[in-house]
Amino acid sequence: MVELAKGWLALAIVGLIMVVLAFAIQGMPFGFLAIAAGIAWAKWHRPVPFKSFFWGRPAVLTGLFFVAGEGTALALQNLYQLTHGIAVERLALALGGAFAGLAATILLYRIFKGLLMPSIFDFVNDPQALQAFVNGESEQQHQTAYAVESLHPFDVDGASGEVAEVVIGQDGIVRDVVALISRRIEMQRKHKPLGVVMFVGATGAGKTELAKALSDLIFGADKLLRFDCNEMVESSSTQRLTGSPPGYVGSEQGGQLTRGIQRNRTGVILFDEIEKAHPDVYKVLMGLFDEGRITEQSTGQTMDASGHLIILTSNAEHQKIAGLVKNEQDPAVRRIGVKDALASVFRPEQLARIDEIYAFPPLDRLAMVRIVAKSLQHLASEAGIELVKVDAAVLIDAVTMHERMQQYGIRELLRVVEKRVVDRLFDARRAGHSQVRIAVQGDTVQVLPAETSTVTGARHGTSA
Repeated sequence: MVELAKGWLALAIVGLIMVVLAFAIQGMPFGFLAIAAGIAWAKWHRPVPFKSFFWGRPAVLTGLFFVAGEGTALALQNLYQLTHGIAVERLALALGGAFAGLAATILLYRIFKGLLMPSIFDFVNDPQALQAFVNGESEQQHQTAYAVESLHPFDVDGASGEVAEVVIGQDGIVRDVVALISRRIEMQRKHKPLGVVMFVGATGAGKTELAKALSDLIFGADKLLRFDCNEMVESSSTQRLTGSPPGYVGSEQGGQLTRGIQRNRTGVILFDEIEKAHPDVYKVLMGLFDEGRITEQSTGQTMDASGHLIILTSNAEHQKIAGLVKNEQDPAVRRIGVKDALASVFRPEQLARIDEIYAFPPLDRLAMVRIVAKSLQHLASEAGIELVKVDAAVLIDAVTMHERMQQYGIRELLRVVEKRVVDRLFDARRAGHSQVRIAVQGDTVQVLPAETSTVTGARHGTSA
């Protein structure tokens, strides 16, 4: 309080001195009066030390006060002189003084209003989220706004076509899931995930592959959080998701699920073969399925997953479900039958939190042919050569082989195909061939130069 009184006393003394000087120096009274008035006003509104008005950055204010006052005085004096007769020099001085005074006044106004510095909201990529944070909204609200608003509706037909090129033979399911994602994005539901869906049915029918394709093609690269529930058979597996309790080793690292949600904000969360997870793992996930949020054990921070699609895959009762999908034509009856089959593995409250259950039918022969052909093209590309033709016998042989070992799924067939052709592809590349075709004779797979018309094969292939 004493310091404040001393400051005001000093200001009053300086102001008095300025007034005296203003009258003593006939040419510039209004400039000094403006300085005194401006400093007094500034001290009243801003806690700026008095001495700063004469050196340092605030001294600029003193100069502007002077220009504003003296410019106004100069304009008024010369305007008064014009009443006694028009003089060009008086008019010029009046206009110049008025312009200088007005410019200084506008600049002072902008300085004190903080308008000279551009708004920080013009520089950030998410001004709404920053504004929410500045207004005191919680981190949870900030994350929700970011997650929901950063997603935009998209062309369902176009996206379905792109995904169907990757996941072959499940066009109907692909379109239904893509439509669900688009619909939930338009709804912009807060405190809910985009969806909780379960993929069940035949082994090797494309369940995991569809989750990967949705992540890459709709949400973008590196937007998949995948958890193999084969590795979560113990109760302690929950710590992998939500982190260790405070004080335990590794608690500062947080959980893989919670930190992944915080990092990505939008994307796909995949729990592969969920039926193999420990019941405690499913308990931890119930809140995530219900409200799109999960709390990290180590920090107590709640993570928002409202921008994520949650996918569960399961091979439970896959033979029964595959047969049901193949033989039952009524969708309503098929849906009830699938849920009844899963009820032997999952509790009712677990199934109740799933928005949609998609039962994958076994792949038909056309899908199998397309998958094998695509795999051969991919292997040739990895070997650095171009595959221009595949004999029909190669594809027929592969599909027939799959039908004999269907219980092992498509992955086993693709491993056999790779084993049969990949070494021969590298042999062809080493031989200097840039384009090849694949043929079969008996049990022998041949990789031949594209221009070869007959299968002689000894040079490029051996029996598989």
